Amino acid sequence: MAIPTTYRGANAAIASLKKLAEFSPNEFARALFEESKVEVKEMQRVAPKESGDMAEEITADDPVRRGRQISVMIHTGPKSIDYALIQHEDLDLDHPNGGEAKFIEKPLKDSAPFLPTRLAKRIDLNRYKK
Repeated sequence: MAIPTTYRGANAAIASLKKLAEFSPNEFARALFEESKVEVKEMQRVAPKESGDMAEEITADDPVRRGRQISVMIHTGPKSIDYALIQHEDLDLDHPNGGEAKFIEKPLKDSAPFLPTRLAKRIDLNRYKK
């Protein structure tokens, strides 16, 4: 299956992801989880540094399949959820120790155009490892 390397708009990327998921749901779920862990590392890197717990608690859950839909939930942990929500949403906060607002949303938006290609490459890599 040929996968483009870049996409114009979210709809094109979503259509390509759906084709990948239909091809092999279990392999897609595994690749999605592994790529989610890459995203978590970037989120931890750009999270505000005022509290070490918050960045450390950003995690990806195992893939969930509901019919033909496959998803991975990325979230902060229970100790820092209230603090993380404020830090994530308030664009006017200063972050003197580093980091930025939208530390979960921005990495995902930045990666969205490239995610189908990354997933296809991850699926290929996982097959090679077998």
